[in-house]
Amino acid sequence: MIYGRPVVGGYGKFMKLRPKKGLQNIFTATVGAFVRGSQEAATRMEKVGGGAIVTLSSTGNMIYIDNYAGHGTNKAAVEAMSRYAAVELGAMGIRVNAVSGGPIDTDALKAFTNYEEVKAETIKRSAVSRMGTPEDLASSIYFLCTDDASWITGQTLVVDGGTTFR
Repeated sequence: MIYGRPVVGGYGKFMKLRPKKGLQNIFTATVGAFVRGSQEAATRMEKVGGGAIVTLSSTGNMIYIDNYAGHGTNKAAVEAMSRYAAVELGAMGIRVNAVSGGPIDTDALKAFTNYEEVKAETIKRSAVSRMGTPEDLASSIYFLCTDDASWITGQTLVVDGGTTFR
């Protein structure tokens, strides 16, 4: 399992990224974990007639975030992989979607060296004048797992308080 320092080690400027260290760890912790977890879930869901898989992404793959090149590009890969999974698992009655969160006030964000700057800029850019919360993401994920979302698959739902359009 990869978490903590080895993944945080992928934060940095483009020219400082290390493909065999930080980037490989981020890939394993994001894309690899999504693939393996979804494969296991699909095997179980197929036996009960289907279900919904939702992965987490980040708006850091849509807009530039300082020191986020390693994570942002891997989140883009997760979104692409979820679209492939949606097509291939659809015949089993399994829907696959992604939720792309804007800056969410979590311990992971607080690990950024410029957390206070990110927080202030997020509140300034947000159409609702606040940081996102884990509950904001959880509600969106829950919706995608309900029958109300039965016609939604292969999509990325952006949950960012409007920060990417300002």
